[in-house]
Amino acid sequence: MTEAVGTCLICDNLLEFLKTLPWCKQEGDILVAVHTCTPELIVAFTDHEARVFPGGTKIKINKSWLAYLQEKNGEGTPLPILLVWRSHGIELWYRQHKSWDFPYDMWKNPVAQAYEREQVLLPASHVSHKFKQYHQDILQKVKACPANIPPQ
Repeated sequence: MTEAVGTCLICDNLLEFLKTLPWCKQEGDILVAVHTCTPELIVAFTDHEARVFPGGTKIKINKSWLAYLQEKNGEGTPLPILLVWRSHGIELWYRQHKSWDFPYDMWKNPVAQAYEREQVLLPASHVSHKFKQYHQDILQKVKACPANIPPQ
């Protein structure tokens, strides 16, 4: 399974949305945000593969999972998602098992850290030149993450 090559229009639209999120920073240039899985994020999943951790096995995102995310959003109970914005790309982390407590439970409970979680990576190379600019702009404005958010 290979990723689409070239600039992703969905990714550019997502960048505009990401600028509005409440970010904090870690280790110099890593941005972290917890948000609900809104349509802006759900659409970003469709053209990218996921990796299952622990292990990093690549998988195709199941259409029923995307439908479930859309259904929950439509009901007004969107699932939480962890966003990690690094210089090489934006990671969208989520968990299908016990997803409602993610990521807070894994930050507090070693048992929850072992639960399978999935990550979709939106590489910087798929996004326009705005990627670096927006990343730097946000880094300059936000504060350090609270101590209860471990390094990502």
